[in-house]
Amino acid sequence: MAPWFRGSITRDEAEKLLQPREDGLFLVRESTNFPGDYTLCVCFNSKVEHYRVIYKDRQLTIDEEVFFNDLTSRVQHYEQDSDGLCTQLTRALPRQTRATQQQGSKFRDISLIDRKELKIGDSIGKGEFGDVLLGEWRGVKVAVKRLKDNIHAAEQLREEASLMSKLTHENLVKLQGLVEEEGSILLVTEYMSKGSLVDYLRSRGRLHVTKRNQIMFACDTAAGMAYLESKNVVHRDLAARNVLISHDDVAKVSDFGLAKSAPATRDGVKFPIKWTAPEALRRNIFSNKSDMWSFGILLWEIYSFGRVPYPKIPLADVTKYVENGYRMDPPENCPTEVSKIMKEAWLLESDQRPTFKEVLRRLQEIKATTPV
Repeated sequence: MAPWFRGSITRDEAEKLLQPREDGLFLVRESTNFPGDYTLCVCFNSKVEHYRVIYKDRQLTIDEEVFFNDLTSRVQHYEQDSDGLCTQLTRALPRQTRATQQQGSKFRDISLIDRKELKIGDSIGKGEFGDVLLGEWRGVKVAVKRLKDNIHAAEQLREEASLMSKLTHENLVKLQGLVEEEGSILLVTEYMSKGSLVDYLRSRGRLHVTKRNQIMFACDTAAGMAYLESKNVVHRDLAARNVLISHDDVAKVSDFGLAKSAPATRDGVKFPIKWTAPEALRRNIFSNKSDMWSFGILLWEIYSFGRVPYPKIPLADVTKYVENGYRMDPPENCPTEVSKIMKEAWLLESDQRPTFKEVLRRLQEIKATTPV
């Protein structure tokens, strides 16, 4: 990472670090008042000036006149010309040692993996920030999420790792650790050999996916989501593509790149319309109840063997259809009790939808009567 980037530190912490206060000494931190934005902290006349760096339309700006693709190009610009700042940037604050960083970092709970211990192989998929690769760590297969070279995405990935390190459940994909090297970050998770749930359903189909498989996948996913619900964490992107299947057919919820502690909104980020609750689409309100809407769509995926939701309805019209009362029919041979859960998950008023704890109990009752 760039030596001038200090991640999530407060205004006071930045001012304590910027010593001695020679003109042009600077660092960049995450904005505490405006999550998703950054703050440029620069010394001038023995004081520290704090400039908000706005992240807008995937670009960065201080004055909304000059825009940059990333923090590095923005810093380089102000190193050449003050261009409205109190002074030209002259020297980045020297980076602390790794041990000191870890002591003061909110990411201190993340296990750091020695890059020499990690072998990286072929691509096995694509994630939100870049390719997902097959790897090997200490003799065990792992999945490696390689970050695209973008500092904003890097900090999002650190957020993902920080969150994952605090969440442990048999139906959540396990974080193994993080690799930091010059210019890139690697997120290492357990390897799920049978891939995503949607690919599993589509590739095997009705001939090989049994009713028992279907209810097991539904229960596993609900269990993982009930755990997130108990921790007040909103997933925001629940879908069969983000549930992975282990070698022994256990389903685990994956991809916490967009997960945040509830309550949550998501400004300026693309999201999948067919899986997203109406209140999230229209008012940007995300909650465990909007996750429940998505879970209803995921159930439909499971029992349709991986079909794309809202078949024959153009994507641009889905929101209008849903708000006018349209709901998908349950797939053929879907158990009546499962179809009831779908309908309740798709109630327009979010507070009328069931909780994941309640849905898990009901699904477990269905599982108990489903032949092995």
